[in-house]
Amino acid sequence: MNLKKITIVGLIGGVFAFFFGWLFFGIIFKDVMAFQMEGVWRGETEMVWWAMILSNLLWGWFFAFIFIHWANITTWFSGLKGGAILGFLMMAAFDSSMFSMTNLLTFNSMVIDILLNTVYTALIGAFIGWVAGKNWF
Repeated sequence: MNLKKITIVGLIGGVFAFFFGWLFFGIIFKDVMAFQMEGVWRGETEMVWWAMILSNLLWGWFFAFIFIHWANITTWFSGLKGGAILGFLMMAAFDSSMFSMTNLLTFNSMVIDILLNTVYTALIGAFIGWVAGKNWF
């Protein structure tokens, strides 16, 4: 296993995920998410930043590990496909579970969250696939 490459690619991917997530969810789809997830989202001043940073780093390392160790994904396009598939399956499993057992999600908010997160993880996957294909390591 190329642990050094997974660590570096994952770190770069995690930093990208953090800033892209801010742009994607915090700016572009801010109103959609605020409406669909009313009462669930924390305000900006209430966010737990260490957990947000950790979450994004884990996304980066998750994709880097799968892409480099198992799937040999080294292009943006294969990363896009891999990110979309993994993101869709994970978010559909998680959100349908939350919808079935809690009052946090409505059916509409579940579907919107799955769709937006699928696009988000696809684009993170594209970036990580592109970085993994570079000969920087």
